[in-house]
Amino acid sequence: MRKFMLCLAWLSVIFILGLTLSAQEAVRTSIPESVQNSLDGLQKTRTSNGVFNIQYKNTYFWALEKAVYVNLVFSTDLDGDVAELKNQLKKQYDEQVAVEMKKLEESNKKIRKEADKKKWEPPALTYPEAFHNLYMRVLKGSLVIQEYRSQVPVDGEAAMYYSFGTILAPGEYDVLVNINRFDNTRDGTQIFKLQVPELTLTEITKPRKDLQISTPVFFKEVKRLLQPETRFTVVKNKYENGPAQLDFYPCGNTFKASDKPTLAFFILGAVSVQSAEPWNIAANIEIRKGKERVTKFEELKLSNPYFYQLIEFSKKDKEVSSPLPVGDYTLAMELKDKNQSDQAKGIFEIAFKIVE
Repeated sequence: MRKFMLCLAWLSVIFILGLTLSAQEAVRTSIPESVQNSLDGLQKTRTSNGVFNIQYKNTYFWALEKAVYVNLVFSTDLDGDVAELKNQLKKQYDEQVAVEMKKLEESNKKIRKEADKKKWEPPALTYPEAFHNLYMRVLKGSLVIQEYRSQVPVDGEAAMYYSFGTILAPGEYDVLVNINRFDNTRDGTQIFKLQVPELTLTEITKPRKDLQISTPVFFKEVKRLLQPETRFTVVKNKYENGPAQLDFYPCGNTFKASDKPTLAFFILGAVSVQSAEPWNIAANIEIRKGKERVTKFEELKLSNPYFYQLIEFSKKDKEVSSPLPVGDYTLAMELKDKNQSDQAKGIFEIAFKIVE
């Protein structure tokens, strides 16, 4: 295992995000009347219409100074609808071209000289930039606190899932989603219950007798955006922290031995001191198969409460490393806060599987 740091310092990201968007700020966006009526009906009846089969997949959280950056991941059947819309647009295009060609032929019949006859090349068939728009409404109780919209991306890649991000204070919310065709001929709705955890800077840095961690996540890749994205944006097959300029590609806990995923989570309960490196957290990690220790890694020193490390799946035999055989394993971890006199600690286990 080797240390792999984020492109931006964790605290800098917190303050940048905290200034970019404020939690629970009511934001109104332009919404077609038909979509407004659809969202109002969903809010009243709490019953989705089933169109496009919109389904909840997961939620990821990023700690901010006073709020939480929330990425909601969902699936929806849009690929078939895009194909249907393309066929419709192609049919309309062919019909219009046929009409114009017929007009041209009729006009040219009156012209005797071939050189004087009119010529016409049909324009290229163009499709809209996006075939669907997503409208999102966030409710706190019965109060609408956010409304955003974004185009749903479309390209040649099959959609495994989509996601969007927003900033919310800890608490319970209803997230209403409407996916609408660009021509307003069909829309799908869904409502998600959302519990935003107490994952703020204040909560993270509150001293605890026993250290805790947020839900651990493996990433197959994390990419840096060329510039910040502060607009509400739907993305495909990833989730995005736009203000922090980061794209995340999460994966499950099943890997090949050659894979090198990154493991990330927030550490709660470690205290900071006035120094160049306010936090001093030690992480001792080993891989176990059942109760047997397969590999023990060198102790890691963490200078902030965001664990973000590349994981390599290998075992050591007489100082020789080799890939882990196929099987079920546990990543066992002990965290210690060296800034506390009694060195508050936490012990955690993360299950994973190695396959062919």
